[in-house]
Amino acid sequence: MESTILKRINRIDAAIGAIEEDDPTKLKATVIKTEKIKAVIQDFRAGFSDQELLNQVYTLIHNIANLRDHLRKWASHNGHNKAKVDQTIDNCFELQIIMDLSNNDKHGYPPRDGGHSGKSPHLIDINRVLRLQTQAKKGSKIGMTIGSDGVPKFTGNGTAKAVVTGGVIDKDNKRIGDLYDIANIAVEAWEKLLVDFGLITTTNST
Repeated sequence: MESTILKRINRIDAAIGAIEEDDPTKLKATVIKTEKIKAVIQDFRAGFSDQELLNQVYTLIHNIANLRDHLRKWASHNGHNKAKVDQTIDNCFELQIIMDLSNNDKHGYPPRDGGHSGKSPHLIDINRVLRLQTQAKKGSKIGMTIGSDGVPKFTGNGTAKAVVTGGVIDKDNKRIGDLYDIANIAVEAWEKLLVDFGLITTTNST
């Protein structure tokens, strides 16, 4: 049973890895050179279709959400309180959103009574975009230029990566947040419980 849980954790890690790309050579722009024009076209989608991006998104969502039932079963068979699994969801709004998005995909929209979050969340504008982020310290910076070969060059001590994400809105079309951020916070909530259960020794966020 423990090996099953660890395999599912690895699947979540793989799903996150599938929506991230930080290798500049894989973020190459299209360079157009003619006698009349020189242009660069860059959308960071790497040729993925809308359907392919949506599939990557829901693979991540389902892998995060489906961990619940496996953890409840593991806890029951290994002397832990399975109520902690549901408490983790109750105490993490972002994990509630992920559970709702997963249920929407399985059962249709809208969810009954607004779902776990009470917000009836749904996705819009799924895309693959570049994220530039400075470090959490004074003077940190990150910048980008595109070389003549179309390969982006990053400067500074921040991070740069393309991620598949989208907007999460409620039933009234009010923005709840960014899917990529919500998913990462949800994973952190699971990681804290996994540490409590002794399945892992530390979280990726520490």
